[in-house]
Amino acid sequence: MVIKLHNMVDLPSGKTIGEVLPAFAGVQHEFHIGRPNQNCAGCRKPFTVARKPRRKIRLYPTMAVVPIAISLQICGACIAMYQHGGADRDAMLAAVEAFAEGAKADQ
Repeated sequence: MVIKLHNMVDLPSGKTIGEVLPAFAGVQHEFHIGRPNQNCAGCRKPFTVARKPRRKIRLYPTMAVVPIAISLQICGACIAMYQHGGADRDAMLAAVEAFAEGAKADQ
């Protein structure tokens, strides 16, 4: 039995977020509030000239009645963990989930 370390679900292939979450049906424009995270959401290391933000992970709260998305930047090393799959991917997604929930790095 495989136990996932996180509560995230991938968007099904070929589906849009509006098809999966009713709050996002018909949304055509985005409005960004706040500034991008200064540390990687996966490993929590600060972004520098050498460690640049490479991609974003978007989290969509499933219970939201309004279309709100949380966009978090990740570094290249965390992208590699995600792409590797298996336990590496689950661990990285668990770290991103903890980051989004505001958990301290030592918890």
